[in-house]
Amino acid sequence: MFLRFSFHFWNTVWHFRAVFIGLFALVIGGAFLIAHLEQLPFNEALYFSFITGLTIGYGDIVPTTPFGRLTAVLLGVVGALFTGLVVAAAVRASRHALKDVHGTD
Repeated sequence: MFLRFSFHFWNTVWHFRAVFIGLFALVIGGAFLIAHLEQLPFNEALYFSFITGLTIGYGDIVPTTPFGRLTAVLLGVVGALFTGLVVAAAVRASRHALKDVHGTD
């Protein structure tokens, strides 16, 4: 069952690869923007970007400029879209894997 799920999950991700790449690029672009706006080293800005995009938000790095805060909000929205897309791919893969196992529609 797990192998069937994995096959269908990665097949779905491959089908929507352009969207995944676009969202990933927006997170990386947000890191460049945060590094510039907040005068952070790129590695810290990248960490901040991923933590904000995954909606975890530890609070150890906080934007202080208005544009930095706006960028953080947009990163959160992009992260929510990315998370929703991953969940949708998992649901679709589960449906197809169950269909394979049980042979029903």
